[in-house]
Amino acid sequence: MFIEFNQMPDTSRVWVYQAGRPFTNDEERNIVADTQNFLVSWTVHNQTLKASCQIVHHQFLILAVDEEYNAASGCSIDKSVRFMQEMEQQYHISFFDRTQQAFLINDIVQLIALKDIKQAVESEQITSDTSAFNNLVNTIDQLQKEWLKPAGNTWLSRYFKSKTVSA
Repeated sequence: MFIEFNQMPDTSRVWVYQAGRPFTNDEERNIVADTQNFLVSWTVHNQTLKASCQIVHHQFLILAVDEEYNAASGCSIDKSVRFMQEMEQQYHISFFDRTQQAFLINDIVQLIALKDIKQAVESEQITSDTSAFNNLVNTIDQLQKEWLKPAGNTWLSRYFKSKTVSA
């Protein structure tokens, strides 16, 4: 069952899928429609899931499930992963590349390869105040409060400590 995202409880479980590039306007409309169609029929042990989706910053597809209604389990989560893999194929967009960290710089999502983060800090492309995305948030409440934080307040803080020591 599809529910509008803003109608989902803050305790709803979320999965954040970061795309390897921004969606075009047409892709965004089609991805939302395809995802809503999937969510309408998404079940757990033949029980309906109350679910939603939204696209944020033209680059993140977020799925949510109200687990107070019915909790997603292994099989239903596997269904969503297969759906996302199909979306990758259909739209030629990577949703499972975990080697890129997303930052919000001048209101634009920028992906930086993990191997290049030290260089990006040294060149001041990113600073401890640069907004970094934490795609491991688990609930809508965490999404609202902890998804986007200054890089210096995330796992990236170690890069800024070494920069301060060497200065």
